[in-house]
Amino acid sequence: MTHLTIDVFWLDFGLYWLLTLGRILIDPHLPARLFDPERPAFRAQRWEADGDFYREHLRVDRWKDYLPTFAGPNGFSKRHLDSIDPAYLSRFIRETCRGESNHVRAIGSVVVMKLWTPFDLWLFVLVIALVGNLPFIIVQRYNRPRLQRALALTERRATPEITSGEMEPGLA
Repeated sequence: MTHLTIDVFWLDFGLYWLLTLGRILIDPHLPARLFDPERPAFRAQRWEADGDFYREHLRVDRWKDYLPTFAGPNGFSKRHLDSIDPAYLSRFIRETCRGESNHVRAIGSVVVMKLWTPFDLWLFVLVIALVGNLPFIIVQRYNRPRLQRALALTERRATPEITSGEMEPGLA
């Protein structure tokens, strides 16, 4: 490796972490609407089968708990489900969108670095970014449909069903 290549690597490395720090500090202050789970980027695709693809083919349920978590300045931990309250579940779902967005943008920042980075070095940096971010994206996309099902179930249980003018037994 030439001296210039090493300098470019450290430039990319420093810029990557500077942008990461920026996302960590700025994301909690961005409008919640940017992380709406109904936005097309966050909706489950048909091929994902509501997260089953990740469980069946990537066995995400076996390794996801080994990934580190970062609550960030907003203090919302996604390590464990702390409540089944609809407001909490809605926030948890939105935070999975925020987390996914953060990791996708981390990869995107490396794509932009191609403008000044020699191809072989850029490819190396891209692989590092993919290895460091894809597992987190996969976990968010695996968990979100499960959380959305839990939210729907919780909301259904909280809303009494009225049939023939009477409440369903056990819901009163």
